[in-house]
Amino acid sequence: MTYMLRRGAAALLLLTALCLLFACGDPGEPAATEAAANTTVRISAVGDIFLTEDQIEDARCADGSFNFMPQFSGVCTTLSKADLTIGNFEGTFAGTPYGVEHGSYPDEFAVALNGAGFDLLQTANSFSVYNGLAGLKRTKDVIENNGMLCSGTYRDASEHSDEQVMVFEINGIRVAVLSFTKGLGGMTIPSGEEYCVDLLYKDYASDYEQIDTEGITAAIDKAKKQSPDVLIAMVHWGSENVREVSKRQESIADLMLQNGVDVILGSHPHLVGKVEKRSVRMDDGTRKNVLIAYSLGDFCKVGSGQSNMYPVLNLVFTRDSYTGKTVLSEVSCSSIVAMDNGAEAPDRYTILDADNAISLYEKNYYDRITSDLYQSLLSKRENLLSVMELE
Repeated sequence: MTYMLRRGAAALLLLTALCLLFACGDPGEPAATEAAANTTVRISAVGDIFLTEDQIEDARCADGSFNFMPQFSGVCTTLSKADLTIGNFEGTFAGTPYGVEHGSYPDEFAVALNGAGFDLLQTANSFSVYNGLAGLKRTKDVIENNGMLCSGTYRDASEHSDEQVMVFEINGIRVAVLSFTKGLGGMTIPSGEEYCVDLLYKDYASDYEQIDTEGITAAIDKAKKQSPDVLIAMVHWGSENVREVSKRQESIADLMLQNGVDVILGSHPHLVGKVEKRSVRMDDGTRKNVLIAYSLGDFCKVGSGQSNMYPVLNLVFTRDSYTGKTVLSEVSCSSIVAMDNGAEAPDRYTILDADNAISLYEKNYYDRITSDLYQSLLSKRENLLSVMELE
């Protein structure tokens, strides 16, 4: 299914207006013959999106409702710079009771994620069926009712057929997204409901030894039939708190890249891993640059007394106006920090753009961060980039 995003649509309206403006010149003048400009699409991706119990309680209002917007207001500008912002939603919107133990968040969390700039959430992960198929379906309802889309889980077989491949038309560039998970947190899919989530392994509930090669390649072939310029696979794989890449992960990556995937975005370990750039030879003999982010770590998790830095991976794809070929032209990382500002602070838990905070401090901005926090952010950012091997 093909989608037009709000930011992409806005750009299209602007382009149309400019065309009309320049079409109103003197009809007696010769037409301009300037070369068409190259077009680009910017995609930002984060890792596991989930909250601690502290963050949930901090958002609780006196009337029993929740307001997570103050926690995320500091990254709205950062995430909204992209044409498409995506991440792995590590949880459900299954209703009460709420909390990490129950794997369910208040619906207001979806409001904040949309307000922060997210467009697409991967829902194929360890929490897909944590609260049963009813929880899976309600999670999709809440996400979609709050202006975002889901990737990797389905309410019924028809939806799997129609929405397994999600294609976004952005600035004339077609971006296709697939999502897979290694398992379901030890749970199994009820017989007859196998359509509900896309899996990497046939033995997903036990040993993770039998890669579902046929299922993966069938999904990629289905995506390629929709003529995407960019094909992204979001994969929930690896082991929690383990940064090393397994042989099976390498096999899955090789399988995907050789079959046409341009970017692999990994989640699940909760630790940031390396970002690997490759040049692969395609069946027609040509070569193209591809990328694997083995694990993007967490996105917003922070507990009492903590200050945690997380990456936002930024990818720019450029289409050559003459050849029509689209290539990965830029890879960069923005740094964000999830902070406990202290029990006395009006907004105790916040997620900020760390790069911006560092820049404002160095410019001697009036409301800048403290010297100690500045030094801490510099150290954390250097370590983050070193692990990702981007610089």
